[in-house]
Amino acid sequence: MPSSTIVVSGFGAFGNHKTNPSAAVAKALSTYPIEDCIVYSHEMRVIYSEVKEVVPKLWMEYNPDLVIHLGVHPEHNLIRVESTAYANGYCRPDINGCVPLDNKCVPNMDQSLKTSIDVDGLVEKTKESLNGEIGELSIQSSDDPGRYLCGFSYYLSLCNDNSKVLFIHIPPLNEEVTVQLLTRVVATIIITTLKNF
Repeated sequence: MPSSTIVVSGFGAFGNHKTNPSAAVAKALSTYPIEDCIVYSHEMRVIYSEVKEVVPKLWMEYNPDLVIHLGVHPEHNLIRVESTAYANGYCRPDINGCVPLDNKCVPNMDQSLKTSIDVDGLVEKTKESLNGEIGELSIQSSDDPGRYLCGFSYYLSLCNDNSKVLFIHIPPLNEEVTVQLLTRVVATIIITTLKNF
């Protein structure tokens, strides 16, 4: 019987991302061998109203020990582990051309929420574990996931339990930065989180 339940979400297609690497990595993690863990992956469409429904359901359905939300960002060869999400400013339309009411994630909530996981420490321990075996790919902490579906989903999860959730921005794929490499790095982040935080 697995001792830890992990939920990993990625996003579906949007803009120039006809195949979103975040969904591909989330799917790959569901079969990646992480000792004493079972990983459930879920692909969310880039639609505010759906994400607002799906995120709380994932928490209720799986009662997870850790939730990892993945999203793609435009910076090549860089993984960003996000510490913070914001309540307001969601004015960029989703794939249906919609934005949340008043551009807010959740009305009457704190302007920002932060994971209680030590993101800076996690990044350093993850780098130590990978021991320079990820080529040109770098990992850093960040306190701004943006004001689109990435930050939106992270804020919703932080409302559920800020001690069990992270958002990780992954870069576009290229010849060196593959789904396999990104899956290995995210798996290492998961293992490091469970061991140390």
